[in-house]
Amino acid sequence: MKPKRHWWIWIIVIFYIWFIFHNSMQVAAASNQLSIKVTWWLINHLQKFGLYCDFSVFHHYVRKLAHFSEFAGLGFLVTLAFTLCPIFDQWYLNFFLFLLAVPFADETLQTHIAGRSGQVSDMIIDGCGFLAGGFVCYLFILVIRDLFSHTDRTRS
Repeated sequence: MKPKRHWWIWIIVIFYIWFIFHNSMQVAAASNQLSIKVTWWLINHLQKFGLYCDFSVFHHYVRKLAHFSEFAGLGFLVTLAFTLCPIFDQWYLNFFLFLLAVPFADETLQTHIAGRSGQVSDMIIDGCGFLAGGFVCYLFILVIRDLFSHTDRTRS
């Protein structure tokens, strides 16, 4: 019997990549306004715990964290997609194709948007986020497989 192919996960991956590119297509002013709102929200909540920080420094890190977290989500989804329905036989081709191609395309896209620029440092942050998300997904898959293998052993 042929194993079931979970091609639907690729639709989710494509929509998530569209989400990343959609965020990158915002002009600089709109992108900056959104990150300023998030920064103020976070600062206000941190102050409730007695933590105070410089707005401009914290804002810079919020923007970088946005890159990291967007691509961590993508790394998680891509790892799950390649586990359920791989495109290539070698896992590293599947994974590294997305690790390199999507951040490069994202930063290249930003060079064509008013007030935005593509930065190598952002590509590195994107790649690190992708790897972190992929690693978390891989651990998740290992735990799930281990749980089900214990279930199968107790039944026999």
